[in-house]
Amino acid sequence: MKTAMLLCILFMFGSGLLALTGYGTTAPVINDTVDPTLSITAPNGGEVWYIGDTRDITWNASDTNILSNSVNLWYSLNGGTDYTNIIENTNNDGIHPWAVPSVQSYNARVRIKVSDSFGNYSQKASASPFSITYVPPLPPDGVAVNTSNGIDAVITWQPVTQNIYHSPLTPDGYIVLYNETPYEDDQYYYFLGRSYTTTYTHQDVAEFRDQMFYKVLAYKNYRGDVDNVIQAALANPDAKISLAELKAALRSYTVGGDK
Repeated sequence: MKTAMLLCILFMFGSGLLALTGYGTTAPVINDTVDPTLSITAPNGGEVWYIGDTRDITWNASDTNILSNSVNLWYSLNGGTDYTNIIENTNNDGIHPWAVPSVQSYNARVRIKVSDSFGNYSQKASASPFSITYVPPLPPDGVAVNTSNGIDAVITWQPVTQNIYHSPLTPDGYIVLYNETPYEDDQYYYFLGRSYTTTYTHQDVAEFRDQMFYKVLAYKNYRGDVDNVIQAALANPDAKISLAELKAALRSYTVGGDK
């Protein structure tokens, strides 16, 4: 009898434990550890953007859990050593109008960062540098050559009065280049001289050359250091300095159009 009662009590106690036990199933927990995909489409290297313009910075960013206002943008004028804030927490719409700063640079980059709701982020900078520079002059029109005296080539052109946006502008001078072949590439045109007027005389050339081609560039000396570069070229008249080399040396100011 005692044995039967003990078994009954144990059974009832065990049944009570089962009655007090319960469980539930939660929804699956998703732990996102993947960074958003991000690519910069502009400026991504090689562009020339002019001071005072408003240009669109564009990008592509995607992620399952991307935040709509998690895009930050910066720009650098020294190749990425230092960055300046453009905007924080802007929408991920792939475009941001940017007022180009008033500091000239041939080593500019932008950087973009985008985040998702799990704290993952991607950050990229322009693949290569782009340029920020002043609006250049229009190219000179009406370039002509007169060799009527049989000795000299007198080169003339119309004065430039506007920049490429057709706003008023007075160039600080003109650079004259020559080429003995009709190639148009910069490396085949060589520095001949500078003029502050709309004419230049290539002395004695008609006596020794059957043909010669000329190119005239208008320039605006915004930073005041073009004289040093040109004086160095004039000091060594026997050296053939190509237009490509001249442009590289004159990266501190804007070389305008040419004809």
